[in-house]
Amino acid sequence: MSKMVVLKPIVWNSNGYLFPTGDATSSGYAGDHGYGHEEWNGRSDWVWKGWKVFHTQGKGQMFQYAEDGDLGIVMTTMLEGRFYAVGVACAVYTNTDEDRDAIARDLKLRAYGAELWKLEGIRQRKSSKSEFDRHWKGAHKWVQWRCPQTHYAWFSKPVPIIPDDLIPSSDPAKPRQAIVKMHGSYQAVRPDQALSIIADALPSSHPIIGWLSTDDFDEVSAPHVRNAPPPRGGSGRSAATASDPYTRYLQENEFQITPKHHHLQTAFEDFLEASGATGILPNLERVDLRYEDAEIGTVLVEVKPSDPATVRFAIRTAIGQLLDYRQKQAGDPKLLIVVGCKPCAHDLALANENGFGLAWQADDGFETSWPAVGVRTRRRPRHL
Repeated sequence: MSKMVVLKPIVWNSNGYLFPTGDATSSGYAGDHGYGHEEWNGRSDWVWKGWKVFHTQGKGQMFQYAEDGDLGIVMTTMLEGRFYAVGVACAVYTNTDEDRDAIARDLKLRAYGAELWKLEGIRQRKSSKSEFDRHWKGAHKWVQWRCPQTHYAWFSKPVPIIPDDLIPSSDPAKPRQAIVKMHGSYQAVRPDQALSIIADALPSSHPIIGWLSTDDFDEVSAPHVRNAPPPRGGSGRSAATASDPYTRYLQENEFQITPKHHHLQTAFEDFLEASGATGILPNLERVDLRYEDAEIGTVLVEVKPSDPATVRFAIRTAIGQLLDYRQKQAGDPKLLIVVGCKPCAHDLALANENGFGLAWQADDGFETSWPAVGVRTRRRPRHL
């Protein structure tokens, strides 16, 4: 499973999505209760443990892709029969029940209930304040998604979407009239189609543009979307040409600390501990990891999440950082780069022939290659 980007309808909000207005008239949750949790998506203070948190309803494969942060969401809405994009999020993860409880507590969402009850549209849907309080006691905890703050953008003005420009109809005599409308549904689209909506609203260097500009998206299942001609209008960017691999690598992995960095580093720490390494110290003086190896001594580690298209750029970047870190260390520590995928022989040589060890994830732990060994070696941990 690679990445997926979807169009996700949310309720219209005339207050910049800073707080519900009580004017929600659609069916479903918002129709039943007079508000939707997505009506807070425009707030800049919904940040929890460094993550941007926000809400849309979720369904089906959205949750599967969000397990590994491989979900992108273009939030759309409809007003007077016209479609708009109001925000976009990439590298999206789903919040667990424990996450949602903590988010509600830390952001003090329970206190929002007093202001909500002042809205006429909400009072009309509840028979009493006590009924609303019972509802809000559980409902205030429901914030579905999180993503890196760098990968979230809320537009100051809604971006118009013309359905037949986005997904041109195969029959010019019958132009496409609509995109997905139901708040409980979503529509998977190609990354070039998503880019055509939002690219002109964001700078070309924005991490969201980089995330959408890779070629590792799964094929869209709907034939009318998958086989549609390129979208009309917009910036003309496509997933294949929006930016070169090095720029994409910087946008996705160097301009901010990604969740994938955390997962890769944590996995390698666990591997080191099970393999018998000692003195494991993470995040000390800008060094991702420092540890003691019984055979080779002190090791400084730079962790670089990467894919086959960007692993060489990751190694190049890590070489410079590790040389800088070693200047400030006593003794002669060995230098190790941990990457997110198996390197080709050419990329492995770039590290080893310049005196750097290289490690990458394998099925039973990590594989490591050191210059002194000259060949790839697998170190099996005693306990995993």
